[in-house]
Amino acid sequence: MKRLHLGIGLIVIVALGAFIGLNEPNKVAQEKRPTTKHEKIKKVDINQTITPSGTLGAQIAQRAKDSHHSGTLLVAQNGKIILNQGYGLANKSANTPTTAKSLYGIASIQKNLTAILVMQQVAAGKLHLTDKVSQYLPELPDADTVTIQQLLNMTAGYNQVGKTEDKLDEAGYVDFGLKHLTMDQRGDWYYSAGNYVALVGILHKVTGKSYEQLLDNTFKKQFGIDYTNYNDFVNSPNRVENYGADGKPFFDNPSIFNREVGTGSIEMTTGNLYKLLHEELAGKLISKNLLHQMLVTGPNENYASGMYDDGNAYRLHGVLLGFEPSVKTTKDGKTMVIWLSNENAAQSKENYTLVNQIFDLVTGAPATK
Repeated sequence: MKRLHLGIGLIVIVALGAFIGLNEPNKVAQEKRPTTKHEKIKKVDINQTITPSGTLGAQIAQRAKDSHHSGTLLVAQNGKIILNQGYGLANKSANTPTTAKSLYGIASIQKNLTAILVMQQVAAGKLHLTDKVSQYLPELPDADTVTIQQLLNMTAGYNQVGKTEDKLDEAGYVDFGLKHLTMDQRGDWYYSAGNYVALVGILHKVTGKSYEQLLDNTFKKQFGIDYTNYNDFVNSPNRVENYGADGKPFFDNPSIFNREVGTGSIEMTTGNLYKLLHEELAGKLISKNLLHQMLVTGPNENYASGMYDDGNAYRLHGVLLGFEPSVKTTKDGKTMVIWLSNENAAQSKENYTLVNQIFDLVTGAPATK
């Protein structure tokens, strides 16, 4: 009998303990909290200045100085940025130096970003590279014979005849461009921004969103890759002035940049451009399968989606009112040279030559520790 009373007592005590526990949720929650302290993840500043070191760094820096051109140079070797700094002046009249934070127009390199937006719609099943342009823009010349793939690698033959300096919104500029497309070189490779005007028009149709929205949602919000539009650029403390081959600054006409929707309307730092290309070639922005499809060139040609295929490397280049960005990268994106210049030297090919020389220097040198 005593054992029975003892058992009943134990049950009562356990039940009471459970009841107390149920009525003290805060106490239970506090006891279950982990006591381990986690350190905050340190964010890497992609625009930090990295000065060259060692023999290789000194050689690269000397090549940049010897070019006698202004710009910001970023060099990566085997996935490590070994140099990122400015040379020359961002503003000659104010004697302001360029830095790793300087912003430059990336001109035609923006076509690569537009191509990525197109491939995102391919991934979503809203587009196919074999689709005819007539499915989306039937009003364009010979639209039933041109494919999305041909627009990407510029074998469609479209050319935009005429530009406007009117102040329009994005839809106005795109509409103007589409109405001024002609068929000039059907079946042959023909470099013209008109092909990418058509792609922007198709993106409008299939997404119902503006190009600006697609660009912002993808690169800034999804992947943390920063850039400015021209309206923000002109007020940025990191803005650089753009100069022609004669050394004189170009007049400031925002319409000339804003009208280049999808083809040259944004500005970037070397750091953000590196992040874009490095992650793109690593298959982080779109899958490697989609990347390979995006970079299919026309017969006997080497251009697709903003990149020139040089066999063992990709090359990107652009020119727009004094801005001349030049890039050369291994196909895995691990070794890369980016030279964003605010001095147009396209005719003399001095900027282009500088990038090639530094790329050869870096790829032929032992890895920097």
